[in-house]
Amino acid sequence: MARPAVEVRDAGTDDVDVLMELYASARFDQAQLRASVEHVRSRLVRSLELGEVRVLLAFLGPEPAGYALVTTTPLLPLGNCAGPSIEHLHVVPGLRRRGVGRALLRRAVHLAESEGADQVACTVLPGDREFTRYVARLGFAPVVVRRAVPLAVLRRRLSDGQAATASTGVVARRRSLRARLARAGEALQVPTAS
Repeated sequence: MARPAVEVRDAGTDDVDVLMELYASARFDQAQLRASVEHVRSRLVRSLELGEVRVLLAFLGPEPAGYALVTTTPLLPLGNCAGPSIEHLHVVPGLRRRGVGRALLRRAVHLAESEGADQVACTVLPGDREFTRYVARLGFAPVVVRRAVPLAVLRRRLSDGQAATASTGVVARRRSLRARLARAGEALQVPTAS
C-alpha cells in the first residue's frame, strides 16, 4: 500500500487550534520557552493577522503532521541578505521519516525563490541534537550564534564589578575573623595534666 502524499499549505487564523496542538507536541526546551500556551496562541493569531509570520502546515493524508513558522528578515540587522528564516520546524514524532520535514523545507525554498532570496536560514535550539544533525545533512551551516540571558542574571553579572569588591571584602573579613577566633580558641585551651 502506498503512503499518503504530504501536502503543505499556508496556515491561517482558522488553523490556530491545529497549530497549537502541534506546538504542544514539539520538544522545545522548556527553560528557553517560558511563554504560556495562551500567550503563544495570542501572539500567533496577531502575527498571522498582521502578516509578520507565515506558517506552513503539513498534512499526511487527513492528519496534521507538522509545521514550519517562517519569517522574512535580514540575517543581520544591517545586512542586505534577507530571506526566509524557519524559526520553528516541527514534525509529529510518530510521523517522522515520511518526508514531512522535506516537504516543509521544499515549500520554504519556493518562498525564498519567489522573494528573490538566495538562502534560507533556520533557528536551532542548542540542545536539539537531532534537528541540528538533520539540517546539517541538508547543508545548513552556522552563520551567527545568538545567545540569550535572563535580565536578572545579566543585571547581577554586570553589577559584579561593584559587588565583587564588596563581596571580596566581606569574605576577607570572615576569613580574618575565623582565624582570630581559632587562635583565641587555641589560647583559651588549658593543657590537661596527665
